Amino acid sequence: MRNLGSNFAWLTAMAVMLVTPAFAGMVTIGPAADATIYENKVNNSNGAGPGIFVGGNGSGSPRRGLISFDVASSVPAGSTITSVATTLYLGQVAGSGRGQGDSTARMISLYALTMPWGEGTTGSSEADIPGTGEGFPANTGDATWNANKFNQSLWTNAGGDHALIASGSLSVGNLVNVPYTWLSTPQLITDVQSWLDTPSSNFGWELINADENASKTFRAFYTKEWSDPSMHPQLAISFVALVSAPATFWLFLCGLGAMVGLAWRNNSGVAQDADLSELEHQQ
Repeated sequence: MRNLGSNFAWLTAMAVMLVTPAFAGMVTIGPAADATIYENKVNNSNGAGPGIFVGGNGSGSPRRGLISFDVASSVPAGSTITSVATTLYLGQVAGSGRGQGDSTARMISLYALTMPWGEGTTGSSEADIPGTGEGFPANTGDATWNANKFNQSLWTNAGGDHALIASGSLSVGNLVNVPYTWLSTPQLITDVQSWLDTPSSNFGWELINADENASKTFRAFYTKEWSDPSMHPQLAISFVALVSAPATFWLFLCGLGAMVGLAWRNNSGVAQDADLSELEHQQ
């Protein structure tokens, strides 16, 4: 009887292991939205142009990038995020029509945004980045320097509401058409985990150049609208997910438990009868 009990415990433990196995996975996704806002053109936006501008123009007026990724649609609910990496391809450097301009590497950081914003369609007719650095007159709902949604609501702080501490930073040089990757940090992982667990809090990141108030410091990265999909922004996410067993396995497990329980009771009854027979024989 003790052996039967031990077997039942072993079967139960095995069943639990089968019901909730874990597997490691990785996905790479493109952005749900990306845009640029302009300090010297507070009513301009650029939500569908080919470039995201980050840094100062020729007059030292800041440009800031906004980007978000739909994490919850690509990673299984309940997963644990273990690593993230954000990759952008550089398309233009300040002081040039394309590359080789500003030769000083600029520190560009990702800050988690704390308010929703609108992407819009401004700049959709533009095929290339040069010439789009001032943006375009905003439409209702577009993100601008003063408004998270133009003609609808304002940022609490002009230039975008974001976390005080950067989630990740990267020194960006002046080589164009190459990728720049913000590697995983604890805070980037925390950001993506929170967006998975609470999708309504996913407002993405704001890209800010540490030298945004200096002349000719901007970097312009290709957006999801750029003609070459291989150079679109990317977010690589590694995770560990739990997989639930199908209902048929639960039915099998319940049936197995009932059979083991019945066998336990029958075995107990046989043992009791044997004990009584032996006692009567001794009397």
